[in-house]
Amino acid sequence: MNKITIVLPAYNEEENVEALLIKWDQQRTLLEEEHGLGLRIVVVDDGSSDETAAIVERRAEDDPGIILIRHTKNQGLGAGVRTGIGYFLDQCGDSPYLCIMDADNTQDPIYIGSMLEAIRNGNRHVVIASRYRKGSQVEGVSPLRLAMSSGARLVFTVLLRVPGVRDYTCGYRLYERNKLQEAADRFGESLIEENGFTCMVELLYKLYCCGAVFAEIPFHLRYDRKLGSSKMSVARTAVRSVQLARRLKGFRKDSNA
Repeated sequence: MNKITIVLPAYNEEENVEALLIKWDQQRTLLEEEHGLGLRIVVVDDGSSDETAAIVERRAEDDPGIILIRHTKNQGLGAGVRTGIGYFLDQCGDSPYLCIMDADNTQDPIYIGSMLEAIRNGNRHVVIASRYRKGSQVEGVSPLRLAMSSGARLVFTVLLRVPGVRDYTCGYRLYERNKLQEAADRFGESLIEENGFTCMVELLYKLYCCGAVFAEIPFHLRYDRKLGSSKMSVARTAVRSVQLARRLKGFRKDSNA
């Protein structure tokens, strides 16, 4: 049986990661019976100083489908995503799909069925769980962060103009293997150069430059379920978003990197 590989970049998520792993385990029957896919979960621990890695190791003792990769020091979300994609492309040849999502339990695996249907039936390469589609909901996000997210969305929409995309920054996405491999072959080690949260925009746009077609589904972001503090600097991310959008305009669809 082919598998779907889930990559969870994690940094100091001892209060959240186990609940998320349990939720993924609850999707196992649906994935197998309705989609013909086994479940593999790869947690990339990005130098956590808490018990994140120990919790994952404990659950992996009872579930061989859980794999832990550890960074010796914290390098940022971009490094976690790079490691996860590299492991997927090199070690998970039985996986036609890669799902990447946050490890803080704010994004629910219940949407994976709809994402698989969209990528399979709609001839798409990437499906995004979007906060900006009819039926989407957001809970527990501060007014400042909501305003900054809306501002970033406006910047990326105006400057990048990727068809089918309204949510450029949400990390909850499903990727089709062949298009991801094509982007990795084209860009090599520069596929993801951003280390912060803007790495998700960079990956999206470089996939677009390789001809990726996108779809979005609405989802319910439950930031009120997150325990512990946020790792994102709102001001720094806002400034970096504008800089990144300008840099990415230097790439063109179907042109050489």
